[in-house]
Amino acid sequence: MSYSENEMINNYLEQVRKKLPEWLKPKKEEVKVILDDLNNQILNEAINISGGEDPTAADIQQALIQIGSPESIARIYKKRGTPKLYITEELFEFYLRTMFFFFAVVLIINIIIAIFKFIFQPGMWLEALGGMFTGIWIGFLITAVVITIVFVFFSIQGFLPEDFGVIPSRLALVFPFHLSERELQETKEYTKESLEQSRERAKVIIAESRARTEHKLTEIEALRQERLAAAELRREQRLLESKIRREERLERAKRRREEKKEIAKAKRELKKKQPVTVGQLIFGAAGGIIFGLFLIIQPFAEIVLFHIEFLDWLKLFGLLIFISGLFNLVRLAAGVGNYTGQQITLGILTIYNAGYIPLFLFLIDKPHIFPISLFSGGTVPIIPLDSSNLAYIIYFWVIIAIVVGIIIGMVINFYKIYKFQNLKKEY
Repeated sequence: MSYSENEMINNYLEQVRKKLPEWLKPKKEEVKVILDDLNNQILNEAINISGGEDPTAADIQQALIQIGSPESIARIYKKRGTPKLYITEELFEFYLRTMFFFFAVVLIINIIIAIFKFIFQPGMWLEALGGMFTGIWIGFLITAVVITIVFVFFSIQGFLPEDFGVIPSRLALVFPFHLSERELQETKEYTKESLEQSRERAKVIIAESRARTEHKLTEIEALRQERLAAAELRREQRLLESKIRREERLERAKRRREEKKEIAKAKRELKKKQPVTVGQLIFGAAGGIIFGLFLIIQPFAEIVLFHIEFLDWLKLFGLLIFISGLFNLVRLAAGVGNYTGQQITLGILTIYNAGYIPLFLFLIDKPHIFPISLFSGGTVPIIPLDSSNLAYIIYFWVIIAIVVGIIIGMVINFYKIYKFQNLKKEY
C-alpha cells in the first residue's frame, strides 16, 4: 500500500479514537487493542474487495464504508448501563449518595456561619437563623441542579460506578443504600466481559476475513477461467453467512430482552410489596422542609389579620414540620431497601408525631388567638371560650379532627413497621 492509503486508514482510526466514550479514553491499553483489531479488519476487508491483490485507495475507501462510520463504531462502547429516566440505573444510587454528600456540606457550612453570627452578633439571632435556612434552601437547589446535569452527562457517555474508583464505596459507608460491594464488583466484571466480548468478536471477524481471502486466492489460482462463477458463489456464501450471523444476533438480543423483562418484573413485584417508595420519601422530605421554612420565615407576617401570638405558634409548628422533613431525608438516605433502618426511623417519627397532640389540645384553651373568623368577613374578633358559641364549636372540632388525623397517621406508621418486618422474613 502507498502512503496515501495508509494515511486514509490512520485518519479513520484517529476519528474512531476521538469518538470513543470518555470512560474508555483513559484506558490506553484497551483503546490500543481496539484500534489494532479495527486496523486489521480494515486491511482484510480491503484485500477481500481487491480480490486478493494489493488494495488500492478505492478498495480502502469501500472497506471503510462497509465497516461503518467512526460514530457507529464508537457508539457500541457507549451502550452501557440500564436506562432509568435520564440517569442509568447503575449510576442512580451513586447520584443520590453524591447529592446527599453535598447537601451535608451545604448544611454544615450554613450552620457554622450561623454559629459565628450568633457569637459575634448576639442581638441579631433571628436574622442569623433566617439567613441560615435561606442559605440551606438555595444551596440545596443549586447542588441538586448541578449534580443532576453532571450525572446525565455521565449516563450518556456510558460511565458505571466502577469508573470512579473507590469514591462510590466510600460514599456508601456514609449513605448505605442497598447497593453492595458485591454488586459493584459485578459491574466491574460486566465491563471487563463486554470489552472482552467486543475484542473476541473482532478477532472472529478478522479470522473469517483471512479465511475468505485465502479461499479466494486458492480459487483464483486453480479456477481462473471460472472466476466469475466462483465470485458469484462467494457472494452468495457471504450473504448466507451474514444472514446467519444476523439471525444469531437477533436471537441473542431477544434472549437479553427477555432476561431484562424478568428482572424488571421481579423488581416491580418487590416495589409493590414495599410500604414506602422513594417518591413518597422525596415528597415528604421536600414538602416538610419547604413548608416548615415557610412557617418559620413567615413572609406573610406583615398582614395585620394575624394575631402576634398566633404567629409565634406558627413558628413552633414550622420548626416541628421542618424536623419531620429532615427525618424523611434521613429515611431517603437510608434507602427503601434498608428495612431495619426504615423500621427504626418510622418508630422514631411516630413517637415524634405524638408531640403534636398536646400542642393542639393546648390551643383549644386559646381560641382568642385564632387569626381570622369565618363569620366576621375578615375582621379579628376574639372567639369566646364558650361551648355554646358556634365559632368556638367549629374551632374546637377542627382541632379535634386534626388530633384524630395525627393518631390515625401513627397507626398507619406502625402498620408500615409491621409490613417491613414481613418483608425482612420474606427476603
